[in-house]
Amino acid sequence: MMKLTYFNVRGLAETSRILLAIGGEEYEDFRYPLEIIDMAAHKMNKPEFENDKKEGKLVHSLNKVPFLTLEDGTIIPQSKTIERFLANRFYLMGSTDVDAARIDAICECVRDFKELYQPVRKLEGEEKEKGLEEWFTKTLVEKLELLEHNLDNDEYSVGYHLSLSDVVLFGFITQFFDNKEAAMKATETTPKIRGVVENVGKLGRVQRWLESRPQTDL
Repeated sequence: MMKLTYFNVRGLAETSRILLAIGGEEYEDFRYPLEIIDMAAHKMNKPEFENDKKEGKLVHSLNKVPFLTLEDGTIIPQSKTIERFLANRFYLMGSTDVDAARIDAICECVRDFKELYQPVRKLEGEEKEKGLEEWFTKTLVEKLELLEHNLDNDEYSVGYHLSLSDVVLFGFITQFFDNKEAAMKATETTPKIRGVVENVGKLGRVQRWLESRPQTDL
């Protein structure tokens, strides 16, 4: 049985958890306890993680999480690498090398969008309110409109089968932001992206995971 190791939050491991749900794969969802002290300052209490790091138990993942431990003990670090590994395992990388490249490109675009959002997320007070308003009504809308050109249809982003990029788009719009309503509203001018997100959200295995997963603040 595989083991996915991360903290008890959604964060960098949630796309992989959704992929595992879609693939119907049994695995150990190991979660280090995490106490948020000051999110803005990245101050967190994680004694069990720190102890395992000190004892050298995390060296194969460069003292970071998430990482995936395979049935034979092989350790795969890096969240995006884990996602691509699982996508390949569950046949979610298209039917050709070109499909795979296009799927990967959409995923990388989403990663760029997330990085672009980080400075906005760190703002405070009125400045943050203004920043968020501009992000959800202008910046995100414009980025999604550009990305829309790379999607094939309003059911699947690449081709005519579920793929990693569908799951990544779903996670980005419905899981990544605190203001999920504003994120979905930003897709009003991108019917393909909205359709893909809604299609993933209708999958029974995804719905069951969202309903049964541990409830966390992040």
